[in-house]
Amino acid sequence: MRLGSCPIHLLGGLALAFSLGLACGDDTVQETQGECAVGSVGCPCTSGGACDAGLLCQGGTCVNDPQDTTDTATGTGSGSTGSSSGGETMGGTSTGTTGTSAATSEPSTSDTGSDTLKLDVGVETTTGDPPVMGCTKIDMLFVLDGSGSMAEERSALAGIGAFTSIVNTLEGIGDGGIDYRIAITTDNDNGYIGHPGCWDGPDPWIASEGNDAAAVAAAFNCAVATFGTNTYEAPVGCEHVLNSAVDLLDGDNSGFVRDDALLVIVLVTDVDDYGAYDQQGGNNCGIGCQTPPTALAELHGRLVDDVKMGEVDGLAAIVVAGDPSQNAGQNFCGQPGSCGCDGLDCAVFHATRLYEFIGLLGMNGYVGDICDGPQSVPSTVETALTTNINIACEMFDPPS
Repeated sequence: MRLGSCPIHLLGGLALAFSLGLACGDDTVQETQGECAVGSVGCPCTSGGACDAGLLCQGGTCVNDPQDTTDTATGTGSGSTGSSSGGETMGGTSTGTTGTSAATSEPSTSDTGSDTLKLDVGVETTTGDPPVMGCTKIDMLFVLDGSGSMAEERSALAGIGAFTSIVNTLEGIGDGGIDYRIAITTDNDNGYIGHPGCWDGPDPWIASEGNDAAAVAAAFNCAVATFGTNTYEAPVGCEHVLNSAVDLLDGDNSGFVRDDALLVIVLVTDVDDYGAYDQQGGNNCGIGCQTPPTALAELHGRLVDDVKMGEVDGLAAIVVAGDPSQNAGQNFCGQPGSCGCDGLDCAVFHATRLYEFIGLLGMNGYVGDICDGPQSVPSTVETALTTNINIACEMFDPPS
């Protein structure tokens, strides 16, 4: 959804940036920890292990260098220049790259408790905590609406070139070399789709091990091609990509979800998940699905508690569906459309519950409006991987 002219995923990014104490348009950032300026005497060293002139970094704290004659109050004298790969220190003010971007560098933190902000891959915090590794593994489940109206969007996503680009982007997350698994399911509780016949091996997913990007793209294309039979189409009004995903993963004994991997669920549909307008009494036609929707808090709780064993940071999601803030009119049953309404029907309907679900995930969620056309599906996935999902990977501290 949008607030003013800022998409929800950009607003989340801005919120994170300001929470880290970043100032737009200012290259000079004064780092502090409580009332203690990072890099000055008696205070934490910079993330690069540097201190002000005349000081040494010992045990994460800046102390006077007994071999140096610098006046630490004025910064004059001989001795260490205080420069490092993490940025220079000049008069106690950092001019390096630390903290300039949540997605590309190592933000500073003033929290010395158990909730210390996780830093980039392999970078130590200034509090002496063990380095946070971030994720090195990703389990990615694509949940695709199986209805005939979604054929173009599925084809765009499954295009060999488009999915090869997605895989290359996925492999480059964090420090690169991500160990990933990709599985596919539908919006109608059909289990994993595409095996056997689309890839070798007994597993119901395609993995990075032993496969290059082109091979993964070909396997994905093969699996999605089976949707053309309409075998996987849900009853009209009962489409449920989110419920279908949760029901598959909760209690799944295939081993697809790994404890130390970031779980990314990709939900693609042109309707909602058991939308209110598709329920009995929710429209003017007197028809509707007889299966009531599960509360979003319950679905989120099952994913976090049962699937990811309480690791809330280990869950992320991408939604490509109709923006509920876009009022394009209604179809003849009075069901709200996001685009393509002609008085008889609409091309895409409001995905209110799916957008609200992404809101529960904070920065671990990303939305794209499917009204932007079939190519918006692969482009949204790729953009999400380079932004919010990349940050989610860096912030995830896999259980030992």
